[in-house]
Amino acid sequence: MNLFIRPFSLTFTLCVAFLCSVTAIAQSKTFQKKYMYLIYHKLSPGLTIQDALPVEREWKRINQAAVDEGRLEGWYMTVKQFTSNPNQTEYDYVTRIVSPEMAIRGASPEAMARIYGDSVQAKMADLQKRDRQTAPVVKMEIWEITDGTFAPKFAPDGSQFMVIERVRRRNPGADYDNVVGQLKKLSEERIKRGNLLGWDFSSLVIPNGSEKGYEFSIAQYVTSLNAVANPILADTPTPVMPVQAYKQLRSQTAQMFDITRQEVYRFMEYTTKPAN
Repeated sequence: MNLFIRPFSLTFTLCVAFLCSVTAIAQSKTFQKKYMYLIYHKLSPGLTIQDALPVEREWKRINQAAVDEGRLEGWYMTVKQFTSNPNQTEYDYVTRIVSPEMAIRGASPEAMARIYGDSVQAKMADLQKRDRQTAPVVKMEIWEITDGTFAPKFAPDGSQFMVIERVRRRNPGADYDNVVGQLKKLSEERIKRGNLLGWDFSSLVIPNGSEKGYEFSIAQYVTSLNAVANPILADTPTPVMPVQAYKQLRSQTAQMFDITRQEVYRFMEYTTKPAN
């Protein structure tokens, strides 16, 4: 495996060169699960997102090559807009990468040579140094995306929001498949009505422990936060689902899951999938 890695130090030491992604998956009855790596960045004192962009755009260039080769699903830089985190400044933006397998395959040596010529090692060392100086990584998580539904031509862009809910079961070990299935079905109907771009459900893989506070993640992708406030288009002549049925689903969801954190991100930089 060839992967130029992005170093950081935490209580556990992992080195991975990651980034941000949400996958452009057409709606399908059979969802192909994927692995998502989240890298949380905190800007160095006095710096802003604008200062981080040159570094992230260089990572984007490298990972676009991996996407073009079919080695990665995609890379995305998402900037935090809102959070329920009591520590509002814990991190400023998140890069993520989604892969069809747990192992991450970066751009091939040939692709790296096309980008940097015969200076690959030197250029990568410089990029990693600038990365650490600009926005050090403060934590990392690995998730398994186990279910989802997306508009047929879904592709995130800078006008879209990602609304994330980190949740845990109120009763450990409770079977959540029925509730998640209903949430997916609702999302499919919202996508048909143009009220939603995509939805997915993920399970935390690493690091996972009782002290973490959450075990699953539910994500909605929208062009406007109004879509979150009015998910079933209740004020229209033909709501996505009956209001009472929606209230019942919300009640079932609240009985199953406790939302331990909610955050809203905007897409800033991202790779694109090659045209078929």
